[in-house]
Amino acid sequence: MINELIIHLGDTKTGSTSIQRALVQRAYAVPGTEILYPGKNHHNVLVRSLIREANFSQREKRFRAVYQKLSRSTAAYGIVSAEHFQFADPVVFARTVEEYWPGLRDKMRLVAYVRPHHEKLLSSFSERVKLGHVRSSFEDFFQGVSESAQLDYLPRFSKWRDVFGDRFTLRPFVRSALVQGDVVTDFFRYVLGHENFKITGEVTANSSLTLPQLALLRRMHDVLADRVADDPTTSKGSIFDARAAFGRVLNEYVEQQKLGTEGDKLLVPKGMTAAITDRYARDAAALDAEFFDAQPMSDALSQIERKTTAKSQSLDADDYFQPETLAVINVFANLMAAMLIEDPKQFQQLAHGVRLMYSPS
Repeated sequence: MINELIIHLGDTKTGSTSIQRALVQRAYAVPGTEILYPGKNHHNVLVRSLIREANFSQREKRFRAVYQKLSRSTAAYGIVSAEHFQFADPVVFARTVEEYWPGLRDKMRLVAYVRPHHEKLLSSFSERVKLGHVRSSFEDFFQGVSESAQLDYLPRFSKWRDVFGDRFTLRPFVRSALVQGDVVTDFFRYVLGHENFKITGEVTANSSLTLPQLALLRRMHDVLADRVADDPTTSKGSIFDARAAFGRVLNEYVEQQKLGTEGDKLLVPKGMTAAITDRYARDAAALDAEFFDAQPMSDALSQIERKTTAKSQSLDADDYFQPETLAVINVFANLMAAMLIEDPKQFQQLAHGVRLMYSPS
């Protein structure tokens, strides 16, 4: 059995992919210490069995499979990492651990990273455009998020602490607060409790997209969405996951081909700074008071102007690319749409396979 289990809870858009890449590639050197990472990617499949009713029946199988690897290892540390824990109920997770990972709850430590509110808004909007999950403007996206309380951090993280006590740690995803200004280094420092280690490879992933890149991805997803809307036989549930898989693959190819890399990054429209600050100042202050010695969340929000622009930020691909380029994109998108509609689940599997082959090893 491993000596200690580390649960990395995310959040989304806080460097989770970079942490997972370091673990999968074993891109670290820790003298005299063995680390077990039981997987070839992330562990979001575990979380899906906690949060999706359609996947509840897989819970025992998924958790027992990971437990077998953890129980057979003599490593000092076992690590499970899934940013989708952001959407999980800690009470349900605790009960699942007690049922399928016997003896591990008392060996567990849990860590999550939290991104300042305005930065999370920007990164979440970009991510959802990439995955085809949002077609609205940033302004409309903010209104929806604000009304849903998705970014009210204090209640969610307080619940994790209530369930797991001092075994739960929250870290601010703020460069000045991270060890060496790097989340991967910060994570290994948390795991090991010392800095006698070295990150040995390039593991940075998921750099923020430019406006032209976002516009190109949106154009592709618009074609897919229109085609799906015209086909009444298509299962909307399966389409959701298939489009997300397609968006991830497409994003990697867009970045590799350097399409739109010279454009500006998405920023907060200047006219929205007061609304965002007013909406989240109280939550930032409360989180600082409850979880941190300093005020990283409030300080970051007070510097929102650094992430603000008065310039227009178009997400129309016509504003960035030549007609010939967009014509090719349109043909490709229609071809992908036909394949996706024909068999969404197979399309998702193929997209995932292509991404694994394409991604750096």
